[in-house]
Amino acid sequence: MLQRTEHPAAGYKKMFETCEELAEPVPARVKGEIPGWLNGSLLRLGPGMFEIGDEPFYHLFDGQALMHKFDLKDGNVTYFRRFLRTDAYVRAITENRIVITEFGTAAYPDPCKNIFSRFFTYFKGVEVTDNCMVNVYPVGEDFYACTETNYLTKVDPDTLDTLKKVDLSKYVSINGATAHPHIEEDGTIYNIGNCFGKNMTLAYNVVKIPPAQNDKSDPIEKSKVIVQIPSSERFKPSYIHSFGMTEKYLVLVENPVKINLVKFLTAWSIWGTNYMDCFESNETMGTWFHLATKNPGKYSPPSQG
Repeated sequence: MLQRTEHPAAGYKKMFETCEELAEPVPARVKGEIPGWLNGSLLRLGPGMFEIGDEPFYHLFDGQALMHKFDLKDGNVTYFRRFLRTDAYVRAITENRIVITEFGTAAYPDPCKNIFSRFFTYFKGVEVTDNCMVNVYPVGEDFYACTETNYLTKVDPDTLDTLKKVDLSKYVSINGATAHPHIEEDGTIYNIGNCFGKNMTLAYNVVKIPPAQNDKSDPIEKSKVIVQIPSSERFKPSYIHSFGMTEKYLVLVENPVKINLVKFLTAWSIWGTNYMDCFESNETMGTWFHLATKNPGKYSPPSQG
C-alpha cells in the first residue's frame, strides 16, 4: 500500500498539491460572455509536482514545471496542461527520488551508492537545476520557459512538447539570469545575470537578444553582453529578481539580500544545503541604484539611498 508523506507546508498545503497532466484539452466552463473577436492562446507556467516518491519538495519554487494553455476561439475556451520534460523532471521520475537540488530542497546522492561514491558525488560540486517553472516568453518565433538559472527550455506552444534545453552561458558570460526579461516592440530582449568580472570579482551583465532573424537563425546564438555593472561586494552578489528599463536606460536595484558564494560553493557541494540556505542579509549596505544606457551600453556610478 502506498504511504503518502505529510507535507511540511502546514496551512498552505493546498498550494503544494500535485497536479496530473491532461491527455488532451478539455472545455472550460465560461461565466459570462467572451467576445467573438478574442481569439488566441494564453500560456502560463508554474509548479505542479511537489513530491517524488516519498520525498517532498519544501518550497513553492521547487515544484516541477507544469505548463498551462488556454485556447480562446469563437467565445469558447479549452484548457490543457503538461509537465516540461526537463532533466530535473525526467531524472527524478526515472529514479523515483529528487535528483537535482532546487531553491529550498536539497538533493542527496543515490542511497544505493557506498559512502565513498556519495562523497565524490558531493565533491564534484553544484549541479544547477533546469526546472524552468517561473515564466515563459517569446524569443524570435519560438517560446522558452525559464527559471533563474542559466538554462532555458524550448517548448512547442501548440502541443506543449518539450523541444530542447538551452544553456545561455554557452553564448554569453552569465551564471544565472532573471526570469523576468524586458521585451521591446520589435522583439528585442534585455535581461540581466550575474557573472565573474575583472580580477575574479562579481558583476552583473546586461544581455541583449536580438529579434527574429531574416535568415531564420536562432536569435539566442547572437546574444551579447552590452554593459557590465559591478557588484558592491566581491563574493556576495545581491539576489536580483528583476530590473527596470526605459526607452534609453537600464536600472538595476542592488538590495541587501545577498548570496554567500563561499557557502554556496562549499557547504552545498560537501554538506548538501540548498539555494535558500546561502541567502543572508547585509543590514549596513543600504540599497544601491545602478544606471546604464542601452545604446550604447554605458555604466554610470551608483547612488546610495
